[in-house]
Amino acid sequence: MLTGQTSFRLVYGKEIVIPMEYIVPILRIAAVMNMVDHDTREERLTQLIELEEDNFFARFHHQVQKDREKEWHDRHIKQHTFKVDDLVFLYDSKFTKFLGKFKMHWLGPYVVREITDGGAVQLVKLNGEFFMGKVNGICLKLYRGDPAPAQ
Repeated sequence: MLTGQTSFRLVYGKEIVIPMEYIVPILRIAAVMNMVDHDTREERLTQLIELEEDNFFARFHHQVQKDREKEWHDRHIKQHTFKVDDLVFLYDSKFTKFLGKFKMHWLGPYVVREITDGGAVQLVKLNGEFFMGKVNGICLKLYRGDPAPAQ
């Protein structure tokens, strides 16, 4: 050009840089351009095989770690078995964020009215009033005392 600049430099402000893959050909470019450097191609195939083996071992170790974590979690789950007409306490979930040192963290007692296969429990207050919605059985614990008199 008359200005001594390429049009690419005028538009983008820098010179064109040839990607390294064209100087040291990778397998994909070598296949497209029919390059015949067999040593480079064999070395690249070896690298790809090693990379695939590394990925396999990484996936395997990841799965082993997930299985270990699941085993640990399953071992530490407390199984709650409730029956209809059991008295239970319900955990007050507002304490998960704002702990109160001298506050009661459990609500109730409530009476179990219905239990679904998934573990959801329908509760009823001692005065017969239904508790709004169903709660997860994990949030309950069995009440082991005399019920308060209904009013």
